[in-house]
Amino acid sequence: MVEIALYAVVVGLIVISLLSIARAFSGPTVLDRLVAMNMITTNVILTVLIFAYLDNSYFYIDVAFVFVLGTFIGTLCILKLLREGFIL
Repeated sequence: MVEIALYAVVVGLIVISLLSIARAFSGPTVLDRLVAMNMITTNVILTVLIFAYLDNSYFYIDVAFVFVLGTFIGTLCILKLLREGFIL
């Protein structure tokens, strides 16, 4: 029963990700696109963690952690680029 509910959650996350992709393409400002990118990556991370639970393979949690750190660093780089005009 829990597995069916988690598969329904994954389908919902995929739908939300598709809507976020549409928002990223049509966003009028860069910050709208940045928020859409963060929503998409959060949904991907949640999907990876749900599938790790369903598969009883907890090695994917490390992949999720690396993806979270990469997303965080990417967001900081984009915000610094918008604020100062350069990254380094």
